[in-house]
Amino acid sequence: MRKPRELPLSLVSAAFRVADAEEEGVSRSQLRAPGLKVPFHGVRTIEQTVSTAERCAAYVPKLLPGHFFSHITAAELYGFPLPRALCDGPELHVSVVEPAFPPRARGIRGHRLTRSGTPWERGALRAQSPSETWSYLGAVLNHTQLVMVGDHLVRRKRPLSTLAQLRATVEAAHHVTGLAAVRAALADVRAGTDSARETELRLVIVGAGLPEPVIGHTAINSDGHFVGTPDLSYVDEQIAIEYEGEHHRTDPRTYEDDIIRRELFEDAGWVVIRVTKSHLAGQPHWLTQRIARALADRAVPR
Repeated sequence: MRKPRELPLSLVSAAFRVADAEEEGVSRSQLRAPGLKVPFHGVRTIEQTVSTAERCAAYVPKLLPGHFFSHITAAELYGFPLPRALCDGPELHVSVVEPAFPPRARGIRGHRLTRSGTPWERGALRAQSPSETWSYLGAVLNHTQLVMVGDHLVRRKRPLSTLAQLRATVEAAHHVTGLAAVRAALADVRAGTDSARETELRLVIVGAGLPEPVIGHTAINSDGHFVGTPDLSYVDEQIAIEYEGEHHRTDPRTYEDDIIRRELFEDAGWVVIRVTKSHLAGQPHWLTQRIARALADRAVPR
């Protein structure tokens, strides 16, 4: 989109306040130029703001000291695995801590919290911490979704929190809508996972009354050589359960690695159960029956 040529260079690369532009000598007619967008009252941008991240960036010039993005808005900024229907909604959630007053503006849903930890800052963005953000999602997410987000926070690679931090945050929380649901979900959160689908798979297995599988067990063969680390496993029975996303089928290197990986497991005496998205979505009963049969077939004498 063509940028208004008359604007100072300091204003054409990001969102800016109308008041700041006027201080730099920009006229009201210039601020009404067709190329400028009005995402919020008193703010102008060059580009159209559609996603939550884009609208948060556009709101930064109006983000007062002590104000921070929170709730579902903060969850989107952190990249939590959320239902698509909750993403890029019409309002940004902005919070303050008592006795401050929350903002009131079109496109903004203000909250006044009784307490909050130190907000995280990512460049110019300021948001509720990941663990506190999770503790406020009980009003909009179901149990499985809360556990998926909790697992995401304490995942194996680049975790945003720890189980201890989640527990401390939930214990300290008061007067939070949906807090009982968050407390219930915390009991099912596990560290060290690699994907939301892996979490969903584990919950389907446990929900069917089967024993909870182990996360991230490293399998070693009889010669002491590394075999692999399955997503989920029953160690005594030597059952590996692997969730295979679309890239396992479409990426040639991954496809070849999967063949070698399965043969290594089978050579070491393990059975491998491969799971796809369609199994979870449309055939969970068939899947859990298959796992149950494998557990019965490979039961270790007590």
